[in-house]
Amino acid sequence: MRGTLLAVALALTFAAPALAVEDLTKELSLSPKDPKYNSAACKSLRVQAKNYNDTIYNQSPGTYAIVAVAPGGTVGFMALQHRKRELFKARVEQACMSNPPDRTYLDPAAPGARN
Repeated sequence: MRGTLLAVALALTFAAPALAVEDLTKELSLSPKDPKYNSAACKSLRVQAKNYNDTIYNQSPGTYAIVAVAPGGTVGFMALQHRKRELFKARVEQACMSNPPDRTYLDPAAPGARN
């Protein structure tokens, strides 16, 4: 009984932050003075970045099984989510910055990319 209560308490502790919506615009250094900043594509992506939420609760039901059952499923899921977040940030930078930072490391097919 105590073990079950401990597991429930632990799950609730970690569930609350996981439900929160992230604001990725704080992580990006976007300048309102940039000519591309007020473009339609940039505005759309900034709204998506402000309400970014890629937690486990927004995934398909099959993802729950992989994360819970597969050895290393949680670590693999976290690595996948990190890569998706970095790719999304790169898309925002491409749409909103005239000189976006070099993120060729995200594309394995790019020349000079690390493998």
